[in-house]
Amino acid sequence: MRILVAVLVCVLSVVYAEKKEPNPDALLQCNAIFEARKDEIAQNLRTLNEKMQNLEAYKNATQNILDQKQAKLQEQEQALKAKIEEATKEAQKQAKLQDDKKKAIEALIAKNEALLKEIQSSANTKVAKSFSGMKDSKAAPIIAELDDAEAATILSSLTAAEMAKILAKMDAKRAAELTKIIAKGPPFSNDKPKSSPKVAEVPGDSPKAPEQDQVDFQENGGI
Repeated sequence: MRILVAVLVCVLSVVYAEKKEPNPDALLQCNAIFEARKDEIAQNLRTLNEKMQNLEAYKNATQNILDQKQAKLQEQEQALKAKIEEATKEAQKQAKLQDDKKKAIEALIAKNEALLKEIQSSANTKVAKSFSGMKDSKAAPIIAELDDAEAATILSSLTAAEMAKILAKMDAKRAAELTKIIAKGPPFSNDKPKSSPKVAEVPGDSPKAPEQDQVDFQENGGI
């Protein structure tokens, strides 16, 4: 490198001198230096050229590495986006399945509730028919023993005349409680504790044992 600098200084000095006055000695000296160091200068030029080539190769290799990393990052980004999209679709699918299951369960519950109401209505109708076929003095103590909701449901299933006759055979207080509950309308509930019923005495009716009441209840269409 020093040789190249020396030759360059020599050439510049000759060129500068030529602008004023030619200096043959300086020109010969530069030529002598060049001739003496020609091989060394050539070697230095080759070394410099190799370094430049190596630098260019390093630059290209570095750029290739950067390009590869960039491509890998883009590939990873695309893969991540695909996974996120797949996970989102799966979550939406699961949410739809859960919603469908919920709707199916709700529909089944509604169907079962309707069926239960139908069964209860049918049972209440049968019970009402049983009581409508009984004597008022026999039906009154049985209905009075039931809780408020059951008693009100049975009485409201009867005709007004049948209900009035049965209530007339009950203790006045119990009959009044049931009348108030029935007047509110269904659904009936057990808001108040059941009081001990008292059946009005009917002329000509004598007390009977519970077993005889059960027999009369079955003979009059009880279930």
